[in-house]
Amino acid sequence: MSEEFVFEWLRVLDELTYYELFGIRSEASPDDVRAAFHAFCDAFHPDRHFARPAEERSAVSTIFKRATEAYLVLSDSGLRGHYDASLTADASALPQRISFSSRSRPPPSRVAGTEKLEDSVRAPAARPFARRAQELIRAGDIRQAKLQLVMANHMDPQNQALEAALRDVEARLAERK
Repeated sequence: MSEEFVFEWLRVLDELTYYELFGIRSEASPDDVRAAFHAFCDAFHPDRHFARPAEERSAVSTIFKRATEAYLVLSDSGLRGHYDASLTADASALPQRISFSSRSRPPPSRVAGTEKLEDSVRAPAARPFARRAQELIRAGDIRQAKLQLVMANHMDPQNQALEAALRDVEARLAERK
């Protein structure tokens, strides 16, 4: 990635919608958003550019922060709906940004009963364990689901959704005995 490429991205960054940033359509599924974000990270994660001069590292960091912001909005159904509505309300203006504190993640705005357990996970390493646990729960394999939830809780400690899912699974196992 050349210096010109990085600064060209920085120059057009404020003109791009979150969808354009990732190169996806507004109808993209949550899995498409996740895949696009990971592909974006392959190119723009600051750790991949540690050897660049300070000015370029700063530009890459700014671009990556915008991508993280975009991912947080597009991966949350409530925030995404709000963002989509703002885009259609004034299509001629620069795309709206939804900013967050650097220390906080936006609260989930999910419809009860429709969320995936993996969407409540903060640590990427815990995500596959949460996903597999939910699959096992649906399949009725509660014992294996408990093992997956224990691992997910180990990878993402103090996650209320994971802790609640583990308590629920343990209660279901106790009922079976």
